[in-house]
Amino acid sequence: MTLVSDGGRLFVDVTAEVPVATHPPGREPDPKRVAGVDPGVIHPFAVAGPDGEGLVVSGRAIRAESHLHLKDTKHRRRMMARHAPKLGQVGSRRWRKYRARQRRLDNRHKRRVRQAQHEAAKTVVEWAVERRVDHQ
Repeated sequence: MTLVSDGGRLFVDVTAEVPVATHPPGREPDPKRVAGVDPGVIHPFAVAGPDGEGLVVSGRAIRAESHLHLKDTKHRRRMMARHAPKLGQVGSRRWRKYRARQRRLDNRHKRRVRQAQHEAAKTVVEWAVERRVDHQ
């Protein structure tokens, strides 16, 4: 376990040892079965697999999170601009609270996007394992 400080918040990062999965006889990956993966901007992954099968992982959740975050950030920056310290000033407690809130929200956005990307990659891996695609 590791204690991590990110954006003024504390998190516990837990690492656990997991046994390696073994494939039952007849279900191990087949070197002749391959898949092509195309990372994209709108959809994180588009996969073309064996037997004409395909998978497109939607990136709608990541885009929605990003658009909402940009909209909120724009509004928040406009509101904060009125309270920003002038050149040579230190800034008030209120200003420091505004900045701390902005950092917390930025870090939450980064965590949400990273989690969505992880879930998209996990979906592709599970899809490939089900179809016995080999990694080469």
